[in-house]
Amino acid sequence: MWFPFIVSLIGLFFLLFNAIRFYITCKNRDVLYRIVTIYLVLLFCVELLCNIIGFQNSGSNFYLSHYYFNFQFIALSLFFYKCFSNNKILKNVVLIILVSILLFLGMQYYRVPSLYWKFNLIEIGITSLPLLLYAFYYIVSNFKNSKYDYFYFCIGLMMYLTSSASIFLSGNTDSVLFTEPFVLDFWFFNSLFYILYQFLIYKEWKVLNFRRTIKRSFENKVKE
Repeated sequence: MWFPFIVSLIGLFFLLFNAIRFYITCKNRDVLYRIVTIYLVLLFCVELLCNIIGFQNSGSNFYLSHYYFNFQFIALSLFFYKCFSNNKILKNVVLIILVSILLFLGMQYYRVPSLYWKFNLIEIGITSLPLLLYAFYYIVSNFKNSKYDYFYFCIGLMMYLTSSASIFLSGNTDSVLFTEPFVLDFWFFNSLFYILYQFLIYKEWKVLNFRRTIKRSFENKVKE
């Protein structure tokens, strides 16, 4: 029991570390940087609550998944909306999909309120798949440009979303792989991919700030 929980906490602390890093360097940054900062800070709040409630009473934190997936979907849809600023058609597609899915989910919870206390597989699928497609398109469309921003972020996002969505949608959330020498289930592998995701976010932060430092140094030399 303790080993998977400790791995989960490592991911949580890594998320906190990234959220702090982005927050303290957020001043005078562009909209994309600020969206990622807000995404990380609020994601940490949800993850923290999820770990606390899950530790106290296992299985009683399922309702937090709705906040997690919907917030992630909204924040990252806005992120890719700004990423696709040079493609008006794609921007409109992202906006239409965002509004349509939120309206659909709102109607679904209105009609079936009991879904609030369960994992909503439809919600997980329709909020994860568009983000996967956006990230994939962004990477492919910028593949020839070796210096474009948020490459590591999108790679990590694709890996993590593929892992988490596969676990949720396959119905293996309670499956245990083995019990000796410790209990190991599918959540453990989800936590590992989450740590990898956070590592790539940290790498993205380093790249973004390194480029900014180089740019400032160049501008200062030009002024001199």
